[in-house]
Amino acid sequence: MSVRVARAAWARDWGAGCRRGASNFPLPPPGAVNVAELLRDATAAEEGPREAAARRRRPPGQCSVLLFPGQGSQVVGMGRGLLGYPRVRELYAAARSVLGYDLLELSLHGPQEALDRTVHCQPAVFVASLAAVEKLHHLQPAVIENCVAAAGFSVGEFAALVFAGAMEFSEGPAVPPEEFLQ
Repeated sequence: MSVRVARAAWARDWGAGCRRGASNFPLPPPGAVNVAELLRDATAAEEGPREAAARRRRPPGQCSVLLFPGQGSQVVGMGRGLLGYPRVRELYAAARSVLGYDLLELSLHGPQEALDRTVHCQPAVFVASLAAVEKLHHLQPAVIENCVAAAGFSVGEFAALVFAGAMEFSEGPAVPPEEFLQ
């Protein structure tokens, strides 16, 4: 299964898998619309039997959740170990075209003071996070395929949105730092 298909499957199954225990929320009032059911019905109408089989519930041991880091996790040299994996250099090249400077060079060689500036560290953490997903996809594709949720701290929220297919990669590095902080 490709990453794009796995990400689309995650977006489709967001409410369908790997729930633990009962919710503490009160029951909805009688006659309330169940949004998760509406989304599942709409998806089922568009998919074939193969996709429907892929949506079946998975036991909790076969589910994964990705959590992306935020500002403050940046360090000179980050990303160095990811450069040998497919598409990682492409991610940095795309970031360079959006940002107008060489984010890979800054991430690998610093200086730390420049990397710590919000305008640099947020795109650096964003791109390094998605580069780490590429490594994960290469080494353990089942983790990506079985992902049922993605979340992030601060700028990590944008990486989670890109992973989920809700946002384009090129939109992430272009987000002004003040929007990352909101």
